[in-house]
Amino acid sequence: MKTKPFSELRKQMSPEQRAKSETRAKLMSLHLTLMELQESLGVTQDDLEKKLSDVEFTILELESQEDIQVSTLSRYIKALGGNLKIVADFPQKEIVLAQFE
Repeated sequence: MKTKPFSELRKQMSPEQRAKSETRAKLMSLHLTLMELQESLGVTQDDLEKKLSDVEFTILELESQEDIQVSTLSRYIKALGGNLKIVADFPQKEIVLAQFE
């Protein structure tokens, strides 16, 4: 079976399919980053689920979402013991757009 490079397959996608693929890739990258953060902080899956028990999502649902709400991400970060900050990064300046405490 001959395989094709992903770049070739990507050219055959519609703009909507490409956008959806990019969104999924970004969400998977975010999920991996959050998993690494959780591990580095020594927070177990059980601890996290207990802290998130009032939240209407599980970590597995986080993976399957097409888009993630900032409030959901903020609750997840809080469960890990942190606070979410949204920063606009400009060439000569960073501006904090929102801080969720």
